[in-house]
Amino acid sequence: MTDISAPTLLTSAIGLLTIANPIGSLPIFLNLTKDFDRPRQRRIGLLVGLAVFAVLTVSLLAGKLILEGFGIDMTSFRIAGNLLVASIGWAMLTAKANIVTVADSQSPVVVPLAIPLIAGPGAISLVITFAEDYPTPLDLLYGVGMILGVAIVIAVALFFAPQVARAVKPTGMSIVTRIFGLLLLSIAIQSILGALTDAFPVLTSS
Repeated sequence: MTDISAPTLLTSAIGLLTIANPIGSLPIFLNLTKDFDRPRQRRIGLLVGLAVFAVLTVSLLAGKLILEGFGIDMTSFRIAGNLLVASIGWAMLTAKANIVTVADSQSPVVVPLAIPLIAGPGAISLVITFAEDYPTPLDLLYGVGMILGVAIVIAVALFFAPQVARAVKPTGMSIVTRIFGLLLLSIAIQSILGALTDAFPVLTSS
């Protein structure tokens, strides 16, 4: 027996995809992989989708227990994750040559692409909340299916990122990178302020 309806599941999937924002991550992905050949770039895009699926599935099934096991509450997790996101947004905005230095033997798949850019604190919070609201085994199975669908969209978007770069041209991509850097920095700061408000309710008192 399931407690979740199809419209609610669809709404949750759309919300998760919006928070993950794979389109907004394209400039970061292209910056991090600009020194790689196209086959490796595309392979990394597919692996990011797989990593996002793994991270969000683990978060759905055991995220709350993991955080509690380390004595970390969701507010602290949101602040820490968004501080890293803010640092990347600042690097994009100031047009640093590379947001993150990646050696030939290393890959940006898990950090920072999967975590915290795409499967960040917001996405993880959403799936943990989903698991709390719909805890039956069938509901969780639907949740895994929802995450799989979102991960596929992310993988496809990143797989075709090189084509987007060719269409936009270097000057256009530079402008887009700065715009998304500003947006990413703003979103991260807003999330941090929201987390601080949750941690210190007195900040909202008049």
